[in-house]
Amino acid sequence: MIMKFDDIKPYVRYAKILHMSGEYSTKNLRAYDNRMLYFFTQGAELTVDGAVFRPNRGELFIWTPDSVYSLSAVSAEGFTVLVVNFDYTFDARQLSLCLPPVPDSAFLPEKRLENISFSDLPEFNSPVHIADMRVSEYDFHCLDSEFVSPQRNYAAMLSAILQKLLITTVRHITAVSGESSASLVKGIIEYIHENIAKDLSNTEIGQHFSYHPNYINRCMLASTGQSLHQYVVNARILKALELIQTTDLSVTDISRAVGFRSIKHFSQSFKRAYGCSPTHFR
Repeated sequence: MIMKFDDIKPYVRYAKILHMSGEYSTKNLRAYDNRMLYFFTQGAELTVDGAVFRPNRGELFIWTPDSVYSLSAVSAEGFTVLVVNFDYTFDARQLSLCLPPVPDSAFLPEKRLENISFSDLPEFNSPVHIADMRVSEYDFHCLDSEFVSPQRNYAAMLSAILQKLLITTVRHITAVSGESSASLVKGIIEYIHENIAKDLSNTEIGQHFSYHPNYINRCMLASTGQSLHQYVVNARILKALELIQTTDLSVTDISRAVGFRSIKHFSQSFKRAYGCSPTHFR
């Protein structure tokens, strides 16, 4: 099934912080659902599809049933890791029990619980490795706590926590590299909102910041998930919505105030975003 990452509703089948002894060792396994491992300590060796890692505290790994993995202790003290078994949807929630992995040679592809490919985030179609996710360590503990001591609506709570963690992971993956690029994106966003009624074409913004428009567009796409043009249109629509709700300006005046060159384009863009025309919304 092909889906967009924004449409995920993760189902957590298992989430537990475990301390593995110095004798712990598994080899060439596959799982029927997705796996997430977050390491709280050193002392392990993880192999995913032939790539070998000696994780430090804060390292995160995510992979699908397509991957073959091995996990072993490499120190006498063992290691501590959060293990999460999950699906990206609730479609197989009837299989609520933890599903054990099986040897690669015994894996039956038809038994995998879902077969998802992300059209907008190809990085998640392969194993994911984040070198430092310590900023989310509180959420990893919350995932464990909610699973161990479930309360009312715990499945929804587990889903919400994991979704936040997955989104944070996406932002790590797609973050614009370098502080200068991150600062550039921040400046572009501020400029757009401060000049919403003006010409905000890719060319004009590129000239203002002395960068090629294609470079700025790539930076915006990597940082926000939206192209430069999409971000500008969405910012205009959001400001228009505010003016419709808080002023008595006519729809035509609002269209001009947020930078649309024609009332037709404004109405079409607003309807795409909110399902009705500006006049009908008011």
